[in-house]
Amino acid sequence: MKIQVKDFMSAPVITAKGENSVIEVRALMKDKGINAIPIISYSKDILDTEMIIHGIVTTTDMNKDVQESTTVEDVMTTSRVHVVHVNSSANAAAKMMLRHDVHHMVVMDEGNIVGMISSLDFVKLVAEYSLE
Repeated sequence: MKIQVKDFMSAPVITAKGENSVIEVRALMKDKGINAIPIISYSKDILDTEMIIHGIVTTTDMNKDVQESTTVEDVMTTSRVHVVHVNSSANAAAKMMLRHDVHHMVVMDEGNIVGMISSLDFVKLVAEYSLE
C-alpha cells in the first residue's frame, strides 16, 4: 500500500504574517492545537498574486523569551522551511525530514499551501497502520 502525504497531512493550514506579534500567534497556536505555522506574504503583481513562504514558526520558537512587541519575523526560522508535494509518498517525505533534520514540512499543491506534516503525524501513521 502506497501512502501519500495527502492521506495523513493536517489541513486546513493556519498561516501568519511576519508582522504578527508573537503573543497573538502563540495564542492562536494554543487555541488551534498546532505546533507550527508557515509565515507568508503575497506579491502583488499586476498580472498575478503569488504566495511567498518566508519562514516557519514553531512552538519552540514561540517559547523563546520575548517582549510584547516582538514579531513573528523576529523569531521565525527562515533557513529550514521545507516543502513537499501533496502527492509525494510518505516514504519520500519521511526521508526528506530526516535528511534535513526538520520536524515540520509545508504541503503544497499547484502553488498553494494545502497542509502540514510533522514528525508526530508519522507517529500517528505508524500507530494507525499496524506494522506487525
